[in-house]
Formats: sequence, structure tokens, C-alpha cells
Amino acid sequence: MKSKVVLGLALVFALLTVSATAGTSEFNKGSIFITPQIGLNEWTIPFGVNVEYGLTPNIGLGATVMVWLWSESYWSESVISPMIEGAYHFTKLNVDKLDLYAGAGVGFAIYSWKWKDGGDGLGSTGGSGIFFQPFVAARYYFTPTIAGMVKLGWGLGNWGSYGATIGVTFHLPK
Repeated sequence: MKSKVVLGLALVFALLTVSATAGTSEFNKGSIFITPQIGLNEWTIPFGVNVEYGLTPNIGLGATVMVWLWSESYWSESVISPMIEGAYHFTKLNVDKLDLYAGAGVGFAIYSWKWKDGGDGLGSTGGSGIFFQPFVAARYYFTPTIAGMVKLGWGLGNWGSYGATIGVTFHLPK
């Protein structure tokens, strides 16, 4: 766990100290960013979507919904986690084709399980609850409207964990 925290802090430091180069930031006020994404996880591959709106030239407000589905021989489980997020985009770095940002979100993890063979119990939603997730992320633009995205987050609370998501962002300019 300690090495993950150190790795995360090193990444934040690297993102914040990128040297400025010629070019323009891809994030801007009034634009909408839609990102279908998958998670990198040790027990299943979560999938979902993020939508972000540029409130100011540096601040975005968005929402993410991720879904985890997995099963064993006798039961199946799922987690659905809607989350609202705020992010600060480092547009003053002015790095060509790169949008570096950091922020946090708050959400509610909805956990459910059930027996596959009609065994004892009908299932449960125990373990559902609120979580908080700070994150650092980057988008690299291949075209003015399509970017690759990577996000590292640290969840705190129910279903909180350290992990990454990758996706493709579609930028809908204002």
C-alpha cells in the first residue's frame, strides 16, 4: 500500500512539473467531453462512461458511472457506482495536444449479489455506500476532437480502491 501511495504522489508531481512547450490546451469553457472507459482491476474489468462540461477555462464538472460484474460457480455480484466530479485542468502549462488535470469525485457504490442456483438467501445489497475519490488524469489528443485518456484514482470509503481507467474521449466543442 505504501508503494502505491508513493507511486501516486510521484505521478502527481510529474504531472504538475511538466515543462511548458509551444501549443495550446485542448480543454476549454463550454465544451463537452464524453469518455467511454474501462478500468484496470485485479478481479474484473469495470466499464462505464464519463461526461464533463467546461465551466471555466480551467474547471470542469462531470459525472461518471462505472459497472463491475463478476461471478463464481454459485453466485454473481455487481457494483454500480455513479459519481459526480470536479477537475482543475492545467491549461496554463500550454502543452500541445495534452490536457493534464486533477480533481475529486464523490459517489455511491451500489453493491448487489445473488445465488445462481436458488440457494439459501435471495441476495443482498449489503456493502453499498458513499465513497470519495481524488484523481489525476491526462488526455492526449490524436485529432482536435478525439483523445486517449488515462486516469489514476484513490477511492476512500465503500468500494474505494487504488486503480486506473483508460478510455477514448470525444470532445464536443462549444
